[in-house]
Order: sequence, then structure tokens, then C-alpha cells
Amino acid sequence: MVDSMEFFDREKEINYLVKVLSFEPNLIYFIYGPINSGKTTLIKHIIENKLDRDKYVVFYINLREHFISKYEDFIEVLFNTYEETFIEKLKKYLLSFINDLPKNIDVKSTILTGIPVPKNTLNEFLSTKNSENVFEYLTKIFEDIKKKGKQPILIIDELQKIGDLKINGFLIYELFNFFIDLTKEKHLCHVLCLSSDSLFIERVYNEGTLKDRCKYYLVDDFDYKTTKAFLKKHNFNDEEIDIVWHYFGGKPIKLVEAIQEKLLGEDVKEFCKKSLRVRKRQLKDLLYSLEDDNKELFERVIKLFENFKNRDEIFYEKISEEIVWTVKKNILFVNIEEGILKPQSKLDLLAIREILDEIKT
Repeated sequence: MVDSMEFFDREKEINYLVKVLSFEPNLIYFIYGPINSGKTTLIKHIIENKLDRDKYVVFYINLREHFISKYEDFIEVLFNTYEETFIEKLKKYLLSFINDLPKNIDVKSTILTGIPVPKNTLNEFLSTKNSENVFEYLTKIFEDIKKKGKQPILIIDELQKIGDLKINGFLIYELFNFFIDLTKEKHLCHVLCLSSDSLFIERVYNEGTLKDRCKYYLVDDFDYKTTKAFLKKHNFNDEEIDIVWHYFGGKPIKLVEAIQEKLLGEDVKEFCKKSLRVRKRQLKDLLYSLEDDNKELFERVIKLFENFKNRDEIFYEKISEEIVWTVKKNILFVNIEEGILKPQSKLDLLAIREILDEIKT
């Protein structure tokens, strides 16, 4: 049996991030990559298997699971409420922090999925909409943890979901300043921000307040060597491996799907070919809709796609309107540090090429 996103051989990434977490907090880390490249799986594996629970307290806030359209939504996701008496107990017995919060923790991972807060304090945060009060409270929690000899880690998954929220300006910029305070200024708490939205990461990359205060870490799809080892582990022969690599590259989620289909007795090549037909149909539907709405942009998108007829990736000078459209539709991916534009997956690359061939004929 194979898990929906089985963890496999990320030793380079694990070693790097574990080393980062062993240092004194000094920088915000933005962990990004193509969709379904395994970012969340990697981080959870590190937390659950590589960190000493006696040394670290991890707060993992997953915004992916929530609809967030206003400040109140974000605050309610950020915090878990408890009775005041429990919070007082928490302050007294912080060393038993993890054991005292059974409802708030994934037993296997010992990850806290929200910041503990008394109900009346949460109500105050919601009514006043004062982010400074929220940040002061969070700082106090992290300071208390640090005083007890533990290192707090704050992880926010899919941070881009609050990118456009406003409270006297964009909330995201207030958060960035808070993260700088936690890391660069106070060296209090590690901050890891995960995102599959490369346009959001590009926006962050060009944000002046973060210069020299953050680092970007790319978690990409598997290379051929890792892909081959992964499929070999699941009894794929060399021909099947080459077929899967041709259609899917090293996209972890597609490799898992191929393994599951093989276990179900399906033909691997037929599954791959069907996957390409489906993805091509999806892209054509998006393009037809764009052509109806904006003929000029459609033509620029097709011209952009033509760059991939003989190349897997290209360099870009600036983020144009056609790049924005393709990235928002999860067709292309922007590697901001290297200025590289490439399809989100090998399947997208093949679909683009087949569509271009059909347009020519």
C-alpha cells in the first residue's frame, strides 16, 4: 500500500532545514516550489521524525484548510481557545506544555495546530482588530517557551491566502514586520512560511522591508535518480520507469498515482497517456475561455508557450500579464531567485507542446 503522498528520500532538504532549526533564529525562511512537490510532507516529516520534542515547541498553522476572507477568519485560524484557568495553568507548567494540550496536538507529530488563548482575549482581538495586541500576545507565549529552555517554531502553510487581507493596510506587511522582530531582532522564534504560489513569492521577493532578513528555499520535484529509486521500490521495471519519467517527470503526487494504478492492475503506459489527454483537455478549456474573454492576452499566452517547444525552462526579464495568467492557472511556475519560468509539471510541458502542434495544423 502506498500513502497519498508517501515520503521518500529528501535527505538534502532534511539536512539543510534541520541545520537551520539548530541555529539561533535569525531569518524568515520562505519554502516554495511547484504545486504538489512535497513541501508540506517534507516539513511534517522533519517535525515528526527529526526534531527533539524536549527541545522544540512547534506551532503549525495550515491556512490551506480554511476559507479566509477577512481579518477575523485569520485570527480564528491562528488561535485555539481555552478557559482562562487553563491558560494560567499553562503559564505555571510550561515544561509540560505538550502533554497538557491533548486536544490541540496531533499525537503522532506533537505539532500544535493553534496558539492557545483564553476566550475573552480572543474576543478582544476580534472586536478591536488591533494586530499589535495579537503580536504582543504571541511574543509573550514564545518568550515563555524560550524561558523554559525550549525553542519555538512557527510554521504557516499557504501564507499567500492572507496576502490581500487589509486592516489599516495589508495584514501581510504587518506580519512580515512581526516575523522580522521574532527572528532578526529578538532571535526568539524560527519562522517558516510555505507557499505553492510563486507569484506571491515573487511579490515577497521584491518587498524592500525583507531585504537581508529572509531566505528562500526551493523544494522541487524529484530528479531522475530519486524518481527511479522510488519507483524501483514499488517494483516498476526499467521500461515502466522510463514511461513514467517521460510523462510525469519527478512529480511526487503523480508517481504515487502511477504506483496505485499499477497495484490495481492497470497498464502504466495507458494510465500515463490518459493523464496527458485529461491535462491537455483542461488546458484547452482554459485557453478557449481566455480567447473568448481577451483575444490579445490569449495570443500573448500562446506566444509564451512557444518558448517551450524545444526547451523545458526559460529565463524571464519581468513578470508580464501573460506570465501572471499562466501562473495563476497553475500552468507555469516562477523560480524567483534564478529568474526561471517553467511548466508546473512534465505533464503540463507535454500538454503545451501538443496544443501548439494542433494550433499549427
